[in-house]
Amino acid sequence: MSLAGKTAIVTGASKGMGYQTALALAAKKCKVILADKVNQTESLNRIVKETGNEDLRTEFLDLSNLEAVRAFARNIKEKEKKVDILINNAGVFCMNKQKTVDGLDGVMQVNHLGPFLLTNLLVGVIKESSEGRIVFVTSSGAFFHNMSVDTLKEPDYFFPHFVSGAIHYYNSKLCNMVTSLMLAEELRKSNITSNSLHPGMTSTDFLVSNAGNDIFGTFKRKTTLEILKCTTKDVKTASHMQVFVATSPTLKNVTGQYFAGYMVHRPPSVLEDKKFCSGIWEESKRLVGLS
Repeated sequence: MSLAGKTAIVTGASKGMGYQTALALAAKKCKVILADKVNQTESLNRIVKETGNEDLRTEFLDLSNLEAVRAFARNIKEKEKKVDILINNAGVFCMNKQKTVDGLDGVMQVNHLGPFLLTNLLVGVIKESSEGRIVFVTSSGAFFHNMSVDTLKEPDYFFPHFVSGAIHYYNSKLCNMVTSLMLAEELRKSNITSNSLHPGMTSTDFLVSNAGNDIFGTFKRKTTLEILKCTTKDVKTASHMQVFVATSPTLKNVTGQYFAGYMVHRPPSVLEDKKFCSGIWEESKRLVGLS
């Protein structure tokens, strides 16, 4: 299906699933904006060479800096009359309790609060599309959360750290689901749909992005990636889920759903708790400075 005339933003598009998603959209003649905090010139050139689609550009987006998110949104609204697809793909697994320049937990800001602010700021320009779609890439690990409103700002890290770090990551992915659901409710009378998805465990360096560059870190990274190759999907296959939810005609009026394996899947039961979801939504607004 051709996507000529449509404009898509893919966050974290320099490599991994983000790159493969941008590549697939470009192959369908979509105008693609590659958003990331690293230099994406090489990625853009490879996509142009492989697809022949030159209607692409890169934009700087650092989700760990709320002012950078606002600057990105302003830039998009100045340059684009409409955005048809927003895919919130970028994320991190573990940042070792690091705080951002905004004084927020790194994992929660990059995975949830940054995309939360970005999406809310871009809703206006997405409404200019005849059929806007917002997609959040989340994880089935969200079923193993211990999320509360309080842990949005101060995560509950405990020993052993690799366990609490994983749960905190799952908490941030649950917040993606909450955001997607709340947006779907707010935008139900508009032309925008909002859905979340689990692409499946994927063979990517995402899980070892903070392994370090010393001898031990290099060994850990290489060993983990070799194991992942044998037990998970490759990034190209995993990216198909994002493209499906973002473009499939069969999902034209489907909103507020969580997808896994190309099917609507029941989300964590806590999403049925309206008080919980409203609490996460309002506290997120407060933390990112949305009135």
